[in-house]
Amino acid sequence: MRGSLDRWNPRTPLAAALFLVAASYAGPAPWSAPAALAVALGVAAATGIGRRVATLVLAVAVPTAVLLLVMHLHAPSPGASIVRPGAVGLDRAAVLDALGVAIPLAAAVGALGWIVAGVAPRRLTRALAERGLPAWAAYVLVASLEAVPEARRRAREVLDAQRCRGLGVGGGPLSRVRALISLAGPLVVSLVTESEERALALDARGFEPGGRRTALTPVPDRRGERTARAALWLATALILAWRLVAAWRGGGGGGGGA
Repeated sequence: MRGSLDRWNPRTPLAAALFLVAASYAGPAPWSAPAALAVALGVAAATGIGRRVATLVLAVAVPTAVLLLVMHLHAPSPGASIVRPGAVGLDRAAVLDALGVAIPLAAAVGALGWIVAGVAPRRLTRALAERGLPAWAAYVLVASLEAVPEARRRAREVLDAQRCRGLGVGGGPLSRVRALISLAGPLVVSLVTESEERALALDARGFEPGGRRTALTPVPDRRGERTARAALWLATALILAWRLVAAWRGGGGGGGGA
C-alpha cells in the first residue's frame, strides 16, 4: 500500500526529491544536508511511508558512517583522539568527515526513497512518457524499480514451493546455508524465465526502442503542481550554479595565491 504521494503527479515528488539531493550535496555547508534530511524524513512520515524510507536511510547511511570511522582508526596522539579503545584512536576530524559523507547520503536516499516507496513505478513512467520519455527508457525504469519487489515475490513463491516438498529452512547456520543453495537455483531460473517472457511480450506487441508511448489514462497534472515544479527546477539550477561559481572562485583564488 502506497502513501498519499499517489495523489500527486509523479513528476512533482521527483522534482522535489532531486531538489533535496542537490541541496544536500551542493547547498551551503554544514546545515543544508541535515535540513534536507529532516525535510525528506518529515515528508515521508506525513505521506505514510516514513517507516520504509527511514529503513532505507538507516540501511545505507549507518554502514557507510561505520566503515568510514573504521578506516580512520589509528594510533592515538595525546589530546587529539576522542575514542581510545586500547591501542587505537579516532580523531574529531575523522568523525566530522564521516558525518560529512553519511548525512548528505542519508538525505539523498531519504528523498529518493519517496519515489521508491511512495510512487507506483508504472504511474511514474506514464507521467514521464507524456513528457517525451523514450520507450526504451520507460521500460528500463519500470524494470529497475520493480526488480527488487519482483525478486522478493519470486523468492517467497520458491520458498513456499520448497517447503511443500519437505525442505527444512530452520536449524543452525549450516542447515540454513544448505537450504539457501536449494532455493537459489529455482529462484535464478524463474527470474531468467521471466526476463525471456518479458522479451517475448515486448516483441509480440511491436516494441520499438525509439517509439513514443501513449497512455489510455493520462496522469492528471494540475496547474499548481506545474508551478511548483517550475519553482523546484529553478531552485535546483540556482543551487548548482551557486556551487559551480563558489568552486570556480575558490580554485581561482587558490591558484592566484600560489
